Amino acid sequence: MRKLLLVTMCLLSAVATLFMGARKDVISWGLSYPQNHTTPTVSAVGAALLQKYDGLYVGDTTQKQVYLTFDLGYEAGYTAEVLDLLQEYRIKGLFFLCGNYLQQADLIARMQNEGHQLGNHTDKHRDLPTLNEDAIRKDLTDLQLPVTPKFFRPPQGRFDEKTLRVAQAVGLRAVLWSVAIADWQRTPKLDVTACTQKVLSRVHPGAIMLFHITNPGTPEMLRALIPALQAQGYSFGVLD
Repeated sequence: MRKLLLVTMCLLSAVATLFMGARKDVISWGLSYPQNHTTPTVSAVGAALLQKYDGLYVGDTTQKQVYLTFDLGYEAGYTAEVLDLLQEYRIKGLFFLCGNYLQQADLIARMQNEGHQLGNHTDKHRDLPTLNEDAIRKDLTDLQLPVTPKFFRPPQGRFDEKTLRVAQAVGLRAVLWSVAIADWQRTPKLDVTACTQKVLSRVHPGAIMLFHITNPGTPEMLRALIPALQAQGYSFGVLD
């Protein structure tokens, strides 16, 4: 029932967006990847807004370091395996949680105990640019994590200046991403080899990588990806 509620809310947000029409001031985060392991091309307006409000979509592009981030709207049964893998390689991740995920108290406690960061992915996973400032503030502050987060990620990568202004006012710094793949569906199982190669073709110094943990192929892909990145000279950093 809880998973169905989350899916229904996402669909309602999408319908609301459709009826509002395309707003030129709303950024739907997208990337255009070069083939030479350099930072991807992004929305110039979106990048300027992130800079204005101290947001991020890349880390230090002068260092061969990448950052693993995960968006978690619900638990599909694979997070413990991913945590095992990160623990094995001594890598710290940044986990963006929605309100529904707070039911996973044991997994959240493990994330904290093993030194991972927790981020705000909003309480209800609503389309923030469609909301007024009070509603944005509510969706951000209603999410009661066991620690005070530094970072938030707007659902679907959609934001406008109002979203970033409200987030900054409540002490949150926006983190988008510079490497991602289509990994959010539960089925079919990811093509591990193809997905690993796609990430490797897109990686660049300072990459903030976005993953979801909803597919049974995700842990297997990460098990192939992490040593492959290390073999290319990349290390794994923590955003600050």
